[in-house]
Amino acid sequence: MPDLVEQMYCSQQIHIPPTFPFILKQYAKAAIRTQPYDLLRWSASYFRAMAQGEEPPVKVRLEYPPLDTPSGLSPGYLKVLLKQIGNVKTVPAEVLHQKWQGICLNENALNEMLKLGGFSDDVDWLKFVAIAAGHLTKSLTQTMYLICELLTEEPEGGSDMIPFETFKELYIFLAELDCGSGDESEGENKEEVAEAEAGSPEATQEKSESEADETEEVKSATPKDGPNIPGIGPAVPDAQIQSVLKYLEYWAERQSGMVMPRNIHHFLCPSLDKVPVSE
Repeated sequence: MPDLVEQMYCSQQIHIPPTFPFILKQYAKAAIRTQPYDLLRWSASYFRAMAQGEEPPVKVRLEYPPLDTPSGLSPGYLKVLLKQIGNVKTVPAEVLHQKWQGICLNENALNEMLKLGGFSDDVDWLKFVAIAAGHLTKSLTQTMYLICELLTEEPEGGSDMIPFETFKELYIFLAELDCGSGDESEGENKEEVAEAEAGSPEATQEKSESEADETEEVKSATPKDGPNIPGIGPAVPDAQIQSVLKYLEYWAERQSGMVMPRNIHHFLCPSLDKVPVSE
């Protein structure tokens, strides 16, 4: 019977690649910082990216407290996507799906964002980032703050300035989207109905048949049935959009063509969000 002691392995018999401890340490630190929802699926994406010399799906730092959203998206994950995809004009939808899956986010949420932006095979990258940012905030103003933070080339802790032309393009894009709850439009419809009923035949006995038909049309009006995304909100009137851009362009001319969150925060800056009719 062979000697069992001779068959046992010892540390001198096991060959450990010299780079293995470093790779394992980096992987562990990346997993702790990123806190992926699915560790196995994320690990596959991580090592695939490392093997191909690509940017791995790793957050810069641990996000705390973690942001709870239906899509699983957070500012940290959005920064991961920006690092992975880079500074491009458009990105193939297939590539975006792959990167999205790599950080274990909700696939249905991605499809809804693409549908909202009207994107198909080629996705306008910065406009998609703007829509995604809108799903992480509670107002259009906060969304533009976040966009400045995401797209700035300044070091962390700076003013988060971005080119005015970039800000202008993304603000107009978001401001023209109608993603309000419909409550405001419903209130407006109720006011119109009340006004119409105040002058109805029952009240004055003098209303013509044509006016009664118009009243019936107002009564049949219903609030819109669309997405309710507070970070984008209802469509902003064109006059208000132009007022915002005129103000920010004034500062951009004095800041080498750049704008920053503190310009938006200034009390003289017109509201970026739609101003309610009551105001």
